[in-house]
Amino acid sequence: MQEDTIEGFHCNVQAPFEKAGAEIRMTDAKVDFVFPEVPFPSNKIFATMGAQAIEAMVVHHHTLLRKSAIGELFPSDDAVFAHVTHKTAEFFIEALGGAQDFSTQYGHPALRERHFRFLIDEKARDIWLMLYKKTLKDIAFPTQHLEEFWNWIEALSIRMINRRTTFETPKRYPFASIAHEFTPKG
Repeated sequence: MQEDTIEGFHCNVQAPFEKAGAEIRMTDAKVDFVFPEVPFPSNKIFATMGAQAIEAMVVHHHTLLRKSAIGELFPSDDAVFAHVTHKTAEFFIEALGGAQDFSTQYGHPALRERHFRFLIDEKARDIWLMLYKKTLKDIAFPTQHLEEFWNWIEALSIRMINRRTTFETPKRYPFASIAHEFTPKG
């Protein structure tokens, strides 16, 4: 495959088709489903929460994940876990409008590729996402930004799936289907 740059984006461009030759040749593997668009949030969330609260949110989420059925994805060593969690927090802080510490230090997030050494299937994605929903409730995430944040992480979470267990399109969880869970009881 060749790679072209269009307006700052890298695109794979197909090479011309080659007919059979004297030797066997391989082609690149293909994605087995179309990833949805990901609506990255505005910087309003960062302006409201700040870096410290975003990092606390990520720590809370990762702590829940560590105790979940997909806890083996996280290091058992507390110091390594703290480092990994901080790295993830830097990604969230940058994506939400804060300092560019993540990309400066680690480059493009490439979530699917970065997580490829771990099995992340549809079930793992659902656990990750549902524990984010719990996190948002637990930390009293700013209600005026819930829909914007959820729409981002819900679509983004599909891009972390790196092993498919079904040909079905991954289940979607639009904000409208969970909004009632954030309505105060009373």
